[in-house]
Amino acid sequence: MNQTIKNFWAHRKQNAWIVVEIALVALLSFFFLDNFVVTAYDTYLCRPAGDFERDHLLVGAVGFSNNAKPIDLPASLPNGLTEADTARLTPDERIALQYIANLYALRDRARDLHEVQSAGFIDSFGGYRLSSYCADADTTRFCGAYKNYFILGEQFFETLGLTPVEGSPAADVLSKDCPEDGAVITRSMALALFGTDQAVGRRLVEYDYSDPALAQGRKVVAHHTVAGVVEDFRLRPHERYSYIILTPRTALSTTNERMLIRLRPEADVATFIARISQKGAQLELQTGNYSLALVGSYADYARDLYSRDIGIELSVIGIFIALLLLNVILGTLGTFWLQIRKRTEDIGIMRSFGAKRRNIFWMLWREAALLTFIAAVIGQIIWLQFAMNVGLAHGFTMSGTGQETDWVNTFWLHFLIVCAIQYLLLLAIVTLGMVVPTFRAMYKRPVEALHHE
Repeated sequence: MNQTIKNFWAHRKQNAWIVVEIALVALLSFFFLDNFVVTAYDTYLCRPAGDFERDHLLVGAVGFSNNAKPIDLPASLPNGLTEADTARLTPDERIALQYIANLYALRDRARDLHEVQSAGFIDSFGGYRLSSYCADADTTRFCGAYKNYFILGEQFFETLGLTPVEGSPAADVLSKDCPEDGAVITRSMALALFGTDQAVGRRLVEYDYSDPALAQGRKVVAHHTVAGVVEDFRLRPHERYSYIILTPRTALSTTNERMLIRLRPEADVATFIARISQKGAQLELQTGNYSLALVGSYADYARDLYSRDIGIELSVIGIFIALLLLNVILGTLGTFWLQIRKRTEDIGIMRSFGAKRRNIFWMLWREAALLTFIAAVIGQIIWLQFAMNVGLAHGFTMSGTGQETDWVNTFWLHFLIVCAIQYLLLLAIVTLGMVVPTFRAMYKRPVEALHHE
């Protein structure tokens, strides 16, 4: 190692240009590499401990015939209307009520099938909106969370397969008995706000996300009581939001056209879909002018729905990184070519004294590894100053995809992991750039090398 440092210092002028070039690339590429690493990790490697089983979860879409689909109807109507209430409805409201009645009839038909374990309509399928929350009695605990709604009575939690933590009500209880001001939150959100997952009965406040003030002057949107806590899960295959809050709605909306169906564990998914899809078999999931067509499994549906977005995201980031890497490869190749060319005479002397080619190669490679390490550290330290100035080192992830509970949310561990990945990648590029000129110099005969200019 001492000899490597001495050689590096002896050729410091030649090495300086490579250090500057690699440091600049390390600085410019860190953000894109970080997003690429985290997105790929979330998509292909990570699955939260409480994530639901997707293979037996099917997605159904409501189909219409004879122009049966209502247009411009009220967003929702209350359940349990009396005959007198119905008489006071407008014609459009009566059509909406009939439409919702048909949706319920389709749901009941689905639940009656012997292969079906549970089924229900869902609200804003996979559509989250970001909001901010803090513990009601402790404004020092706060977090940003993604909010969604579920419809009471639609077997939401048991159909998705969400797992309540110990001490929380069972999934079927949460699906039908959640109070109007209640909320079901994930375990990570409970830990962030209350320091424990035993948070049933605790209060939290939803406030205006655009207002950064926490202790004073914040605009309160709503108060919630925690009705249940479930294990972390994700709906989208490439995003892993650990902080999720689900609040109830009591009425089915006229825009609900998606139903989730969970088959029993012993049911064969392919056989069930094939049987329902056969001509005439749709009568099992049909009422009047309304029918339920199976889109497919949730895994396939989610993959098709979001794979284009994740594919574009990874492609754009990948292309940008590839262009940067190509620039580094070409620049490194040219720089090392000149550097090794100037050291050909030294290599010839070592060869004339009996040095083996592999020893010469590893000596030069160690110098390149040291050079890459110094350059990468310089670029990463500069980027770290930016990260700390914009708050990435104070409770926010570098990926921008929401707070997590593993290394992604632990800033220093996250930063060091991405730094290590970046260094290994740069080292591989530098190694590729030095292989050709080094081997050309090593395979010259000592006499030719000694006369090399």
